[in-house]
Amino acid sequence: MMTSRLCLLPRSRSRTARPAAAAVLVAGLSLAAGCSSGEEDAALTSASSSSMTTTPPASTPETTPPAPQVPAEELAPKLLAVGVTDFESARAAVDAGVRHLFFGTGSDFSMLNGQGDPERSIAALQRRAGEPLRVSVDEEGGMVQRLSELIGTLPAPRDMARTMTPEQVRGMMAEHGRKMAELGFTVDFAPSIDLAGGENIEDNAIGSRSFGSDPQVVARYARAYVEGLLDAGITPVLKHFPGHGHANGDSHTGEVFVPPVEQLKQADLKPFAELLEIPGVEVMMGHVQAPGLNPDEPASVSPATYGLLRKGWEGFGGYQGVVYTDDLTGMRAITDRYPGAEAVVAALSAGADQGLTAAGAFDLPELISAVTEAIRNGEIAPEQAQRSAERLAPPAEETEN
Repeated sequence: MMTSRLCLLPRSRSRTARPAAAAVLVAGLSLAAGCSSGEEDAALTSASSSSMTTTPPASTPETTPPAPQVPAEELAPKLLAVGVTDFESARAAVDAGVRHLFFGTGSDFSMLNGQGDPERSIAALQRRAGEPLRVSVDEEGGMVQRLSELIGTLPAPRDMARTMTPEQVRGMMAEHGRKMAELGFTVDFAPSIDLAGGENIEDNAIGSRSFGSDPQVVARYARAYVEGLLDAGITPVLKHFPGHGHANGDSHTGEVFVPPVEQLKQADLKPFAELLEIPGVEVMMGHVQAPGLNPDEPASVSPATYGLLRKGWEGFGGYQGVVYTDDLTGMRAITDRYPGAEAVVAALSAGADQGLTAAGAFDLPELISAVTEAIRNGEIAPEQAQRSAERLAPPAEETEN
């Protein structure tokens, strides 16, 4: 009957209706305690009237609207880090929507800030883009440094660890990083935190590029190196995940394997676990293959390897920052399997935020078209592409400046 219905009035499940429902419930329960069958209608009328006159309508809380979805043709170029040879190629990339320019061995360094015509410089390209650009280089020290003629040399990482203190390394890299920033660079694809698996670089392309064979030594000196770059405003990129130091060859020249993943966790992955927790660092995915993880394909196109990096392993909770690939168009570990556009799509589909096309012949419009189509047809998940673009977006204060 009516009294039973009033006494058993259920709680509202709607958060937006909770204030009004609560008022009705309180009034109903107090009335029901003294209700007789002859008083039911009056009690209900009183309760209803009271709630309507004393309780304002519940307002619907404001919700944050979802971020607008960027069209595929705008997303695609943002997911590329493109090697440039001269000002014309750099300008074409910027005009196509690319926001990451890479300077390598074949680049014209006269377009760096302060080295030539100001109207054909990084600063001019920044103005043309209308938003901050990522400008990167491999500047490790020793055998891998591109800027020695402009800003001086760095010792090889192996020599840093053998002859310097971590404090000295940090100071040296802060000074070197400031000089890089003056030229227009924002990103350094360094340091290599691979463990030394061979004395000579010919053994597996690492050699003296490594700080050493002991994970603790590598982590200690790489931390100093990274902190120095960060002090200078340069973004350091740790490489080559999941570790290239014990590879059986050089990924520039062909397919390479590293020890099984469980063995990597005991040694090669330890520096990554420690250093990826430093705010502001980013990471590069290598082209190695690891039994138990990605035995049949290079890490750069392996969903399982990106999954390990994102989700973590025992002792490491995972990394959610920017992930680049190693060069997808000039290294045979990947080019023997995929033409340029296919390699880029495969890497982005697997989980990379940005595919690096640093060397070799590639057609930029073809790359952008292939990535655009892959986002549209779902080969690259649109929500994944959107997340990558958000990770790569410059901080708001940089955009405002």
